[in-house]
Amino acid sequence: MLNPEFEHYDQKVLDLFEKEQFEELACIYLEWGKRLLEQGKLNEGCFFLTQSYVLALEKGMEEAVEIHQILTKHKRED
Repeated sequence: MLNPEFEHYDQKVLDLFEKEQFEELACIYLEWGKRLLEQGKLNEGCFFLTQSYVLALEKGMEEAVEIHQILTKHKRED
């Protein structure tokens, strides 16, 4: 279960999917992933980072480089 601080994003995430605003969604997932890693939640953080990475790659976002570095650091990507 996510922290309550993440819960206020529920509707925003659904809206972004509906509107196909995947770049903004990738940025939210990146933020969540980093915050979860800061809380010591490796699996949860890497899950959201992986979702962010996929979206960032699909959309050609420069954030993909940063996400790849974080995932590599945590042995989740080569």
